[in-house]
Amino acid sequence: MVQADNSKYPPSVVYDVLMLLAIFASIVPLMFRGNYQIFQVMEITAVLIFIVDYLFRWYTAGLAAEHNNLSAYIKYPFTFMAIIDLLSILPGLSLINNSFKLLRITRLLRITRVLKLIRYSKHLVVLLAVLKKECNVLLSVLALAIGYIFITALIMFNSDMYFENFFDALYWATTTLTTVGYGDIFPHTNLGRLISMLSALFGVAIIALPSGIITASYLEELKRQHRSDSR
Repeated sequence: MVQADNSKYPPSVVYDVLMLLAIFASIVPLMFRGNYQIFQVMEITAVLIFIVDYLFRWYTAGLAAEHNNLSAYIKYPFTFMAIIDLLSILPGLSLINNSFKLLRITRLLRITRVLKLIRYSKHLVVLLAVLKKECNVLLSVLALAIGYIFITALIMFNSDMYFENFFDALYWATTTLTTVGYGDIFPHTNLGRLISMLSALFGVAIIALPSGIITASYLEELKRQHRSDSR
């Protein structure tokens, strides 16, 4: 019932709808500053549902495994979605039991509940699989971008005296690479402007790299799943 491929099974659909309602109900309080009583009721209800869901998925993890062995039960708490589920539960435990008062400071962890929606979208699941598959390549691109930003910041800091400190140059290089360009910090010398133009051109190319990698891999994964479903 809790498996993703049971979307045509009525109890599974009802279960998914219940979970989606619980997720949205738990996110609503984050949109308000006040601590209203109705929000506490919604939070406690949602957390109780999340706890049951977590235990239910943990129990069925072994049943869903091909060999139905113990290792599936042991590995489940360390999977990405299981960690997200656990982080979603922690902030609400302080409302259920005073022993967890320390967890009240983890209010921001409630934002992780948005990530629980990944489980209920086939395309997001595919995208997550693509990111995992292309992880090494994307990390290489990230390293390239960080290196490029750092080198550009060094060049600009030593070429344009209007940058008071290296952090200003680093901030400028980051916004230029990402083509955001807020305009609050900018070069004043001709050499600085030349470096800025070249940096922006190379920045567009670097930013485009992960987009192309993810798109190509995403389409390939969709085709693979389509062939698998056709068999």
